[in-house]
Amino acid sequence: MTYTILFIGVLLFLGQVFSSLFEKTRLPDVLPLMVLGILLGPVFGWASADDFGGAGQIFTTVALIVVLFKSGVDFRILSLRGAVGQGMLLTTVCFAVITLTTAFITQRMLHIPQLYAFIIGAIVADNSTAVITPMLSKLQVSKTAKTILFLEANLTGVYSIVLALALLSVSSHGGQVSASEISWKVIKSFGLGILFAAAAGVFWMGILNRVRRLENAVSLTFAFVLLVYSVSGLIGADGAIATLAFGVMAGNTRLIRRLWLTKFDFSHLLSLNHGEKAFFDEIEFILKTLFFVYMGICMRIGRVDLLAIGFAVSFFKLLFRAPVVNYCVSKNISREDTSVILAMCPNGLVSAVLASIIASQLPEEGSVIQDVIYAVIFFSVLLSNLMSFRIEKGGLKWLGKAMFKRHKVQTPAASLPPPAQTEAPAENPPQV
Repeated sequence: MTYTILFIGVLLFLGQVFSSLFEKTRLPDVLPLMVLGILLGPVFGWASADDFGGAGQIFTTVALIVVLFKSGVDFRILSLRGAVGQGMLLTTVCFAVITLTTAFITQRMLHIPQLYAFIIGAIVADNSTAVITPMLSKLQVSKTAKTILFLEANLTGVYSIVLALALLSVSSHGGQVSASEISWKVIKSFGLGILFAAAAGVFWMGILNRVRRLENAVSLTFAFVLLVYSVSGLIGADGAIATLAFGVMAGNTRLIRRLWLTKFDFSHLLSLNHGEKAFFDEIEFILKTLFFVYMGICMRIGRVDLLAIGFAVSFFKLLFRAPVVNYCVSKNISREDTSVILAMCPNGLVSAVLASIIASQLPEEGSVIQDVIYAVIFFSVLLSNLMSFRIEKGGLKWLGKAMFKRHKVQTPAASLPPPAQTEAPAENPPQV
């Protein structure tokens, strides 16, 4: 037990170190955490997924709950208002294209049922906000390009969660019921979950001011999130969708007060304050650090074929993303910024947690799906990091010329030709 506690402490310390090293190395902390897990598990055999027993499933479920709630809190409904154009178009079209192409490729390579292939496609189409945000902060990219990428990452997370869980719900019924019955059960489960989340949101945000007067009040919100997930499942609703919807309501309380204040008295509803959001950020960091090491431990690197499929899926994700980016992003955005938009499509924690949940609920194919998704996360983060680094250093210009001919060329100010000579006074030379 002592060594286990020591191991967890060291992992959390290393997680912070890896996160800090990103400032200098530009290497996302996801990669070293996964590599550390691979070394501990498949390489040296010091740990395995069986060592965690039932605790592994509990840990995965709690990680999913936190990811769902945080995704909802970070999602801004008002961002859709400015995304009617290229941002929303890029997100929706790219998600659909990646889902369909990935499903086609994995079904051919893995010889799995079509429904399972679409589950993989829905997960692969997600882009990780947690990976993209720190990478973008170090890149010289226009504000428009950053807005598009932030919007896409947030929306694809919601798309991926909803579609993957819906398909998983369908697959759990198998061929026992008709398609119409399955659709009705999914709609009923999702709808009931959203209604329950709305009621829970009105209740909790209404009493939040009183809750804050209690000792350890911040942790009570976390406890209530766990209750929303579990109780919604007990009443026949979808716990994951309810948690996500509850997060959206908690993150957009001010908007809800403003929109429906004339019809209903929502003036007493409060939003999460900075301290409460920081608390969930810390929980997410702890779970992310431990989960990616756990993910590396669970990887089966002996299955070289699955690693190769994961690399192929990551590569084709970039390949099929290119034409969508070219035609959905405004031609006024430079080739360099468009190249960055192309590169910023790594998978992350949402994909990893969904893969673990699916592996636990599907029979034989679940572990295969999990291994492929884990490999996609590793290679997609690696490819995105390498491409963005090369673009920042002035490399990969051939990529912009070949794929983004519609977009303008960004000419550095230092290379602009001098203006035409005029009869300017000698003491005021023309600025070059």
